[in-house]
Amino acid sequence: MPEQNFKSRTLYHGDNLAFLRGMNSETVHLIATDPPFNKNRDFHATPDSLAAGARFQDRWSWTRDVHEEWTDSIKDDWPAVWDVIDAARTAYGDDMGAFLCWLGVRLMEMHRVLREDGSLYLHCDPTASHYIKAMLDSIFGWKNFRNEIVWRIGWVSGFKTQRRGWIRNHDTILYYTKTPAAHKKFNKEFIPYPEGYVRRDGKKPTGKGIPIEDTWNCSSGDILDSIMIKSFSREKTGYPTQKPLALYERIIKASSNEGELVLDPFCGCATTPVAAEGLKRQWVGMDIWDGAKDIVIQRLENDTILRAGEGNHVTLPQVFIETEPPARTDDNAIAAPTLKLRIKRPQERWERLSHRVMRRVLAEAQANMFGVICAGCGRDLEREFMELDHILPKAEGGANHILNRILLCGPCNRRKRNYLTLAGLRRENKKKAVGWMKDETQALRAQSKAREKAEWVRDYFDTDECQKMFAAM
Repeated sequence: MPEQNFKSRTLYHGDNLAFLRGMNSETVHLIATDPPFNKNRDFHATPDSLAAGARFQDRWSWTRDVHEEWTDSIKDDWPAVWDVIDAARTAYGDDMGAFLCWLGVRLMEMHRVLREDGSLYLHCDPTASHYIKAMLDSIFGWKNFRNEIVWRIGWVSGFKTQRRGWIRNHDTILYYTKTPAAHKKFNKEFIPYPEGYVRRDGKKPTGKGIPIEDTWNCSSGDILDSIMIKSFSREKTGYPTQKPLALYERIIKASSNEGELVLDPFCGCATTPVAAEGLKRQWVGMDIWDGAKDIVIQRLENDTILRAGEGNHVTLPQVFIETEPPARTDDNAIAAPTLKLRIKRPQERWERLSHRVMRRVLAEAQANMFGVICAGCGRDLEREFMELDHILPKAEGGANHILNRILLCGPCNRRKRNYLTLAGLRRENKKKAVGWMKDETQALRAQSKAREKAEWVRDYFDTDECQKMFAAM
């Protein structure tokens, strides 16, 4: 069984990416979360409320918010995810691409920490739900998509009725499982049949009762209706995007059992931890807001018997507040799809070069007087038309460092994809039906020069000459 390297009832305060990366693989039974949506606006809590002072900015910039390490990792290990991000940038704009890149690296880690029988429920709205679904299909696999649940977020009244056009009155919850078998543990809830209830044929029913989903909406079992926080409810905290406790209680009941671990990487005002605690689940929450600690503690103390601090009464359970990520004690599996990649030793500095630097080093190595030589077909092209790829594909255990990198023209890169070796690509290019090989001698020469330069970088990485070369790039 996977070993938890963190305590239950822990709130991690800070950027959730570091905390997710610190969690052992396959330790979480259920993730129920409500991330930002790329709404391009700022959110503020109600003044004088429990969450007074809470605010977050749901705006994204490709130049400000996207890290080179993220884009390199996605391109290397999740190329299908990169295709979604690239398409979103083209169709919507750089802000959507930046948001998906930021969310994508976190979803990859969520997929890794889920157990084989684990489930993910991700709440979103129409701003980005279609892009998020495509990205989740790329991470979890489209066959592990279980349902798109419609949650009606309130009654249509007041100023909404004056709006021209269709009135938006629902959000979406995307439901995925780690494996097909995980869906078998779904817990349906039933309510007893009303007294005198009979079927259409006049006979008394023999089942367990009416599925609780049908009581929310008699026509559709994937519409959650009449779950909202009323304006006068003591449940309201004033948090700008607070969700109803009953909504998360239903999710937790459906896809976890007592004693199992529930994770919310964007726990905000603690709705998921409160629901999990009340349903006798273990839980871990994460949030970057400075006031998250206080509101989580206050809600848990108000709604449960939890207390924080070392001076608790010995009979009361304790909430742990952490600002440092847990230390991995498993085999350090990285978040990559089905490749079973392992990093069992610290990487050398030369192994961590960015895509940008590797492209420039290899462009110099594969250059001739006319341009850069493609190592797949031997064509001379301008540097801008050359693309970075692996010599030995990731599917066969190829590494991401410069010794396993090469520059190819666009057609060669697309033909090679994620399964051909470089030698296999050249054989494919020489086939009569393909006919793309121009000069195999040139292609082999380009690979040889690239290998020589990569070995020089490895052997002389810490020298002044090598560091000056990087500084000039």
